[in-house]
Amino acid sequence: MGSFFNESVAASLQYVTLPFELVGLTLALIEVRFPNTAANLTRQIERLSAPVRELRSGEPGSAALMEKSLGALLARVLKAGYYVLTVVYAVMAGYQLIRHGYDASDLIGLFISYVVTGVIMTVALLVIGLTVFFLVVGGSDFARRFVAGRAIGTLGILIAGVGLLGEVYQLVTQIVR
Repeated sequence: MGSFFNESVAASLQYVTLPFELVGLTLALIEVRFPNTAANLTRQIERLSAPVRELRSGEPGSAALMEKSLGALLARVLKAGYYVLTVVYAVMAGYQLIRHGYDASDLIGLFISYVVTGVIMTVALLVIGLTVFFLVVGGSDFARRFVAGRAIGTLGILIAGVGLLGEVYQLVTQIVR
């Protein structure tokens, strides 16, 4: 039981749970204080969740629409990630050339690092993109059915609840240790 409740994992978990709680509480605040903005957000999320609803309805071609929607989202996420990665490594290569001059071994090492980081980043962005997509789309679909007309606030409470689960893990870890 002691190995499951690890203090370093509990400390690192704070980097994930706090943003969940902040985003969730912000969405709930938007629902309460800014109803017009909440209605606009609801329409946008419902537009994103249309492929999930059609997939659940069993309409012909709905699986292809879902694949197309997910493919477009992941392509955009990966493209943005690679733009950032390329800019960072281009700046590093420029700095390397200015600071130390042309050294083929340093530039080859930088290129290998770029490729390895690109592979790791691809996996990480795919996992994060899919998680966020299904959390937001699935959560909003659930929230829309759970509380009609209050999907953004309910989604905010659900996201904050996920963050709260991490906080409970941290508390239990402190109690056990």
